[in-house]
Amino acid sequence: MDKKYYYDLEKKLNFEDVLLDALPNPIYYKDVKGDFIRCNSRFSELTNTCKREIIGKSAYEFFPKSAADRNKLIDKQIMKTLKPYEDEVHFIKDDGEVRYYKLSKAVCQNRDCVVEGIVCIMTDITDRIKEKEILIQQSKFAEMGEMIASIAHQWNEPLVELSAQVQKMELFYSTNQIDKKKVSDFVSESMVPIQYMSETLSDFRNFLKPSTIKEEFDLKIAITEIFDIVGKQIFYFNIKVDFDYDKEEDFFILGYKNQLKQVMLNIINNAKNKIIGSYEEIDFDGVITIRLTNTDTLSIIEIIDNAGPIKDDIIGQIFDPFFTTKENGTGFGLYMARTIIEDKMSGKIAVKNDGDNVIFSIEIPKMGKS
Repeated sequence: MDKKYYYDLEKKLNFEDVLLDALPNPIYYKDVKGDFIRCNSRFSELTNTCKREIIGKSAYEFFPKSAADRNKLIDKQIMKTLKPYEDEVHFIKDDGEVRYYKLSKAVCQNRDCVVEGIVCIMTDITDRIKEKEILIQQSKFAEMGEMIASIAHQWNEPLVELSAQVQKMELFYSTNQIDKKKVSDFVSESMVPIQYMSETLSDFRNFLKPSTIKEEFDLKIAITEIFDIVGKQIFYFNIKVDFDYDKEEDFFILGYKNQLKQVMLNIINNAKNKIIGSYEEIDFDGVITIRLTNTDTLSIIEIIDNAGPIKDDIIGQIFDPFFTTKENGTGFGLYMARTIIEDKMSGKIAVKNDGDNVIFSIEIPKMGKS
């Protein structure tokens, strides 16, 4: 090839570099193995690494392993389907600041339509994520009244047990029956309800913590943690809970655990209150069913109550902001539930009537365990 060809090629590449560097978004190219082959200055600044040192390295050098694992799976998928894909990733800067980015990926092909790699444009969505987090926390505080009532119910029984232990110890003291074994038994037996109450508070604190980074977790464990908090209160109102899923099957998803728990808790509390209200009008056995199923690409959560259908003229509005049928309701809970599921976890949430049952369904996409 002549010198003019190389000159024209170098000129074209230099122009592309100038063009890429002029864009405000971090941009990179990766080959089919997942190694970086080109990037712009914004990506170089983000990683605090010069371009020459980025080339030939993989995402594992710059991003958390969980994010790199997930995007490796995504890259394989889109190189097969040739379809563009969007995802979110967090990046921890050298000063400890966490930034959030939306990744918009597409496949690169040569003239013979052979896949050569992936191009990705990163968009900083940190401010948007933080604004949503504030709204989500506000919505979470709306559930606190229900949760505090649940804790009060949960603490009632251990407090009665502690009271009985103290009275028994007082009786031993008044009759001169205290010995080393009785003191030891008193301490051991008292620590059981105290530990239970401590765990209840710990569950409550964990629920209040904001979820800002995606993690892989088991839906079954998340459901158990929810009912550790509210189960006693539901039982107190004579509501049966059916758990309809295979105990041996894995239901792992990647997402925001506490925020998904917030969504499920909101729906469960709504179902509980609906059943309690129906008890005043008709005699029936209230049941809440929690059903989990898997498909190749989705984990599906269904929360079902049997307290009668939602009216046809309002069922299409229940996820709208500020729509409520409660006297003192804010109309914020189900709206934030939709925001969490659809905007933050790329899923879907829906509701439908099935005879006297109302079924809330939540679909969360999964990429498989990393």
